[in-house]
Amino acid sequence: MELLETAAELWPGAEVVPAGRTGDDRPVRARYAVISRSQVPTVLVPVETSVAAGASLRRFSTASTWWESASRAAAGAAVRSAPALLRNRVEIRGGDDSLAQHLAEVLGTEVTFSISIGTARVNRKPVLQVFDTSGACRAFVKVGWSDSTVTDVLAEGEALARVGEHEFRHVVPPALLARTFWRGRPILTTGPLEPSAWSRRRRAWDPPERAMSELDEHFALDEVELAASPWWSSRWEAAGSIGDPVTRGRLEQAMEVVEAMAGERLVRFGAWHGDWTPWNMAFAGERVLLWDWERFEVGVPSGLDPLHYRVNVMNSGTPASAEGILWALTLAAYPDRSLGGEPHIRALLYLVEILCRYLRLSEVPEGEHISERAQHTLVALERLAGLA
Repeated sequence: MELLETAAELWPGAEVVPAGRTGDDRPVRARYAVISRSQVPTVLVPVETSVAAGASLRRFSTASTWWESASRAAAGAAVRSAPALLRNRVEIRGGDDSLAQHLAEVLGTEVTFSISIGTARVNRKPVLQVFDTSGACRAFVKVGWSDSTVTDVLAEGEALARVGEHEFRHVVPPALLARTFWRGRPILTTGPLEPSAWSRRRRAWDPPERAMSELDEHFALDEVELAASPWWSSRWEAAGSIGDPVTRGRLEQAMEVVEAMAGERLVRFGAWHGDWTPWNMAFAGERVLLWDWERFEVGVPSGLDPLHYRVNVMNSGTPASAEGILWALTLAAYPDRSLGGEPHIRALLYLVEILCRYLRLSEVPEGEHISERAQHTLVALERLAGLA
């Protein structure tokens, strides 16, 4: 997926051309500045209003360092006051039946939007930050682009509809504004969560356990023996659907060990966000602004979000390895004295859960971006289960 080609498809029949190109009588649908990283376009910033252009550059999360936040805030302020600083510009020419028209109908106002597609990965899809004519941010939009991202967009819509029915003290999900379809593609429109660059800094490697516990406990179920639980049965079904027979056999062998070890244990089940990491959240006082809910699930063993958080934080920026995964799980286990004082049982359940996801995704188009991590995670499970 290439950014400029993706942008053109949002105006079917359109073409992205250098700004100001002469000899072309097609109508200009939108004007953008191109932001690149390592000479690869990563974001298209709308230049119709300087307010929207500046806001497009101000993206913050808990993973952002103080320097990154300050730099983005300064860049946004500079562009707002002097939009000519964005010199690499293109125009969308021609085309009709655009996503912009669809979103104008959804939001009840004319709109413009920034466009990003993120780094190459299995769930890569267009994400839009939508502005009205005054430059105020009105929404964020995700577009289902492939079979796997269509599934993700639909799943996130379902998740936000469900969590939106509840009032939380510490967790702030995006407001669900609309779930629609445009030219056969699912479109998820959510209210903006706009963290401040100057929100109180915390150590990124410490999970917000109070917020995580609140989400889990809000959907808590009764304790059930692991082997008799619907979750464990569904994991066996997921393992059995893995196409590669060698990988499938390794996972099933490890699950047999886990069942022999903990199948009769009572396990508490609740909910997890499914991808709770510093780059998917930001603090607003004592509350946590939390986005990217496509992996949300109810009926999973309690306490998985803190483990996933630690594994991702402790291995961020380093090559995937079973050693790194096990090291992070060991650190995360110290405060966990549940399950009869054997926190490694919860780590085993986490590895089974995340492997069912990773191994499934490794078999879809673009799955090569996660296949290496899936294999290292499988080795981690085998080692923790005593098989390697």
